[in-house]
Amino acid sequence: LCGFLMYIKNIQLRNFRNYENAYIEFNPSINLITGENAQGKTNLLESLVYLSLTRSHRIVDDKKLIRNDEMFAGIDCRFVDTDEKDIEVIIHPNGKTLMIHKRPLKKSSEFIGLLNVVLFSPDDLRFFNDQPKERRRVMNQEITKVSTKYLLSLNQFQIFLKDRNALLKSEKIDFNYLDILDEQMSKVEAYIIRERRKFIEEIQSVISKIYQELSGSQIKLEVTYKTFVENIEKLEEKILEIHKESRQKDIEYHITKVGIHLDDLIFKMDDQNLIYFASQGQKRMAMLSFKLALLNYIKLMTKKQPILLLDDVLSELDYSRQKKLLQMVQLDFQCIITTTEIPDFLKHADMTEFRIEGGKIFPLTGGK
Repeated sequence: LCGFLMYIKNIQLRNFRNYENAYIEFNPSINLITGENAQGKTNLLESLVYLSLTRSHRIVDDKKLIRNDEMFAGIDCRFVDTDEKDIEVIIHPNGKTLMIHKRPLKKSSEFIGLLNVVLFSPDDLRFFNDQPKERRRVMNQEITKVSTKYLLSLNQFQIFLKDRNALLKSEKIDFNYLDILDEQMSKVEAYIIRERRKFIEEIQSVISKIYQELSGSQIKLEVTYKTFVENIEKLEEKILEIHKESRQKDIEYHITKVGIHLDDLIFKMDDQNLIYFASQGQKRMAMLSFKLALLNYIKLMTKKQPILLLDDVLSELDYSRQKKLLQMVQLDFQCIITTTEIPDFLKHADMTEFRIEGGKIFPLTGGK
């Protein structure tokens, strides 16, 4: 499947985390960001994730991204997909301003996914053992990056759910209003379930092959989508019926007990739940396979090739898997990789190395 190679040309950080003012020009192929720990390597990747999602993957409070004693933080990025785009975020005490070509946007939905990155970091391994809401968050985040309609539907659902739960807590329940809410909610839920199913089908179609290629084993990796309604034709009507059946229980508990807000993703290896049967190494390979499957999904949905960010991943892989991973991605995707040391096989590759020391970026000569 051919797509436009999306790649970042340059980025400038001002007062972001430990960066006072840093500028970096990237190679369209492989970029290695080297440096000791706690110098700012992960902060650089975080700025790119922020541009993709309009939020950090590490913290909830944006104000913590602003360098100590400064009034704002800025991330300015020029990237190429079908044409050249200039996007910018200013984070300030009252929130954030999102801009494209220096023009402020009113809605973050117009900005999310313009720059599409997929990050793999050591923290991702918690994903399998975490609560279902974490897996839902990742699924929502990835579909949101390729579909504004999905993002708006998700926001709509949250409003309906909040209103419905408030109604269930009230002394005297207005059943007419509950009927209206159930109908509206069922419509939105049917759309969201269909989109989630499509997402999982795409991931499922490639994940096992990627895992086998990466790990060199014949284990079958699969991911399934767990929701409250079976795969049937009249989805909306069935959802409405389930909400009505659950109504008595919902009133008793003062909360909506069924719905897409409780969905989950189940990962299995050779038909066994990965959480209980996989080793740490297998979980790492499974997570990496999931991330590479995400690259394929984004490429399929947008016809553009996203950017792969690997945060301190190479040190956890043996030599042959490091090599295999980079062979699988380097021709199709721009890669930005943080590492404390460069693997031997990359020393003569077409790549650029940057050294980070105390929030300062030094380009080193690299590549052919």
